[in-house]
Amino acid sequence: MSTPTVTEPAVTAAGPGPNVPEPGKARNEKGRALAVRIGLPLAVGIVLLAAWQILTTRELVSPLLLPEPSDVWSALDAGIIQGAWWEDVRVTLAEMIIGFAIGVVSGLLLGALFAYSSLSRIALYPYVIALQSFPKIAVAPLLVVALGYGMSPKIAVAASLAYFPVMTAAIAGFTEIDKDEHNFMRSIGATRWQEMRYLRLPNAMSYLFPSFDVALIVALLGAVAAELVGSNAGLGYILVERQAFGDTAAIFAALIVLAVIGVVLQALVVVIRRLLPRSIVPR
Repeated sequence: MSTPTVTEPAVTAAGPGPNVPEPGKARNEKGRALAVRIGLPLAVGIVLLAAWQILTTRELVSPLLLPEPSDVWSALDAGIIQGAWWEDVRVTLAEMIIGFAIGVVSGLLLGALFAYSSLSRIALYPYVIALQSFPKIAVAPLLVVALGYGMSPKIAVAASLAYFPVMTAAIAGFTEIDKDEHNFMRSIGATRWQEMRYLRLPNAMSYLFPSFDVALIVALLGAVAAELVGSNAGLGYILVERQAFGDTAAIFAALIVLAVIGVVLQALVVVIRRLLPRSIVPR
């Protein structure tokens, strides 16, 4: 008589669940990424500064072309730390900010006009391109003659540069919309204003914020370029005045101030974009 064989049910170990990063590991990865983003540019800056110091101390480059870092620091100390240039910085920032604001508003309005009206785009867009093709450094003297040596011509040049990237981004954002969403808005009888508010404008935000980076920088460049032509204040005025005295250290210091302003403004736009809810600025 044979004994029946009892087979025990196979027990399979549960496999590991979905890969969920450990909190500590995620924090470490974020810390390393932050260290790279800060440390790498800092390391490059130190290398460039060391190369600059070597070139100047060994007189491999003429001091009229490349002053010593210590001389540039002395000019920065006098201009920024001791405050000799603060009024000029304020003037340039005011010209840039006002010009940027005018450029953003006019760019949005033109973008909306060209997005909604193909007839106006056919009639006016070639002239917009033609005006944008004019070198602004050549137009600046005409504006200075017409508007004087105050802030007005600098604001005009800044705005004339800032509006174009915003306009092109607005056209793309207002026109490149999801067809299904557009058809749905039409099916429920949405007005043009409702379509703009709930569909086109939210879609355009993802296009507009990158254009604000560009618009800020070109507005700063436009304001300074106009100051180079004719002004009695501003960082462009500092550049012209110091050039007349052959003070390359002060020229480099003013250029460093402009570079810092550009970097800070670009970082500010990025921070604002990240602080805004995703419903306003899609990531």
